[in-house]
Amino acid sequence: MEIGDWVVRRRSQSTNHPINQSTNLPTTQSPNHPMSAPDPTEPLCRALIQMEARYQLFPRLPNEEARIVVVGVSGGADSVCLLHLLLHFAPSWHLALHVAHLDHNVRPASAQDAAFVRELAAGWGLPFHTRRLSPAEIEAADNNLEAGLRRLRYGFFADVAASLAGSAPVAPTVAVAHNADDQAETILMHVLRGSGLPGLVGMQPITFLPVRVGENDKIRIVRPLLDVQHTHILHYLNTHALAWREDATNQDLTFTRNRLRHQILPRLAEIYPNLTGALSRLGALLAAENERAERLNEAAFCSLLADFAPQPTAAPVRAVLDRVALRGLDVATQRGVLRCAVFYLGLPADEMDYERTESLRVMLIGDETGGPTPLAAEIVWSAEPERFSLHRKSALAFPLQQPFLDEQWRAIYAVESLATQPPHPNPPQIGEGIVTTPPPIWGRLGGGAQLPVNGEIAVGEWHLACREMERADLPANWQEKSDPWQVYCDAHDVGELLLTTARRGQQFAPLGMGGRHKHLGDFFTDSKIAVALRAGWPLLLDGSSGEILWVCGLRLAHRARIRAETERIFHLKWSKE
Repeated sequence: MEIGDWVVRRRSQSTNHPINQSTNLPTTQSPNHPMSAPDPTEPLCRALIQMEARYQLFPRLPNEEARIVVVGVSGGADSVCLLHLLLHFAPSWHLALHVAHLDHNVRPASAQDAAFVRELAAGWGLPFHTRRLSPAEIEAADNNLEAGLRRLRYGFFADVAASLAGSAPVAPTVAVAHNADDQAETILMHVLRGSGLPGLVGMQPITFLPVRVGENDKIRIVRPLLDVQHTHILHYLNTHALAWREDATNQDLTFTRNRLRHQILPRLAEIYPNLTGALSRLGALLAAENERAERLNEAAFCSLLADFAPQPTAAPVRAVLDRVALRGLDVATQRGVLRCAVFYLGLPADEMDYERTESLRVMLIGDETGGPTPLAAEIVWSAEPERFSLHRKSALAFPLQQPFLDEQWRAIYAVESLATQPPHPNPPQIGEGIVTTPPPIWGRLGGGAQLPVNGEIAVGEWHLACREMERADLPANWQEKSDPWQVYCDAHDVGELLLTTARRGQQFAPLGMGGRHKHLGDFFTDSKIAVALRAGWPLLLDGSSGEILWVCGLRLAHRARIRAETERIFHLKWSKE
């Protein structure tokens, strides 16, 4: 994904589960359907027509092809009403309806709800898809049952839509029956929680599941009844003699939403009779403000983005931003930029709350450096004085400015991983990280690439060259350290040169320590090399003994130093194309 293609609105989380049961009935409705057809002049019909005209919930497809719509039906009043309305408009709007029902399995009557919806779909000639949650899934969601069941429900809808995508010209649409009362409850809950602008917006007529069908086609969620009050829905059902199921858990006051619905909102409505309409209007007004703020935040984020690590088929793994420029922004934009950064990396919105955002912002406008430090989920932060990086735990924090033997290189040359290499069988005694005698060579040396004398090795854009010379050919400034990526070393008694990476338990005798050995990990720590860089840091070994001759870019080994009696010399140099 390139930065120019960035559209980050992963504001929902989907959990994938298999579809256990599907009844494949005809996808078209009989023109002589034995049910009461709604009158287009009815208030709910007019409301639905207005929503479709305003938001294009179901855009027409070329050649009048049918758009597959997965209708989430719980069996309650709202979803039965939505299905009845869409069934009426399906022929003129070219919709092929499918009914999806998730049996939550949290109360004994849930199986009866599923049977009711199955019979409803069969009676109306619609395909039916259902799945029953397992006890393990319910237990996993028990910390926040309401939110957990919602994630599972949308995950199921996404699975149904994805399963139907192969026969559709575009990704199927998911239709759910949230109404104006649900919107009022949602907005009030966010007010009481102290949510920011995105929360106060409430639900939107169109959102997207973070599930792609094909390369770019995301699954849309539409809410056609979002402007309709529940009392109007009940009137519609009674007018058309439609049956529905009552969910006893909707009366359970242990759920926050139910307490708002049955206790708080009715009391507030005594003071503000049009409370539902007022809260819905607040959400609509703030939605426009939020859209403008997001555009400004995205522009600021893109202007601060110094480097990113794109992935062809997945979210990027790193976003490096200008820390100095961030400090110059107002507080609201600083928060917005950080939210954009984590969304850009694919983090769900509910993982990055106000406390985490504000803690990160305060740290970044200060002087703290370091990292990687956990932020949320798989995302960590790393900070330098003038830049900072939000990145996945497995990714490098900043773009490399030196040679790096990545996982692909190590796989080609079969270099053993630091994580899988067994510990040293007889580790030498260490005093303050320094080994006074050379450790024995143990195990196999691991893989690597041979560096030919008077030849070179290519590593990506970098090349490591070795040139043999006589002492008389040494340049006058050979001892200068202006370029840490080139050295002159004693070529006497050196076998083949092997380019490789670090192994667990490896020792190194750095120049300047009189031949004493030190753990390579301690040497990296003393040299302030980030942990993420160590696995791919290039080392040059004497292939015959396995001893490190050069920790490239950092230090030559004591045994490779040029002495008075040195006659043959290797000039080792890294250069970039």
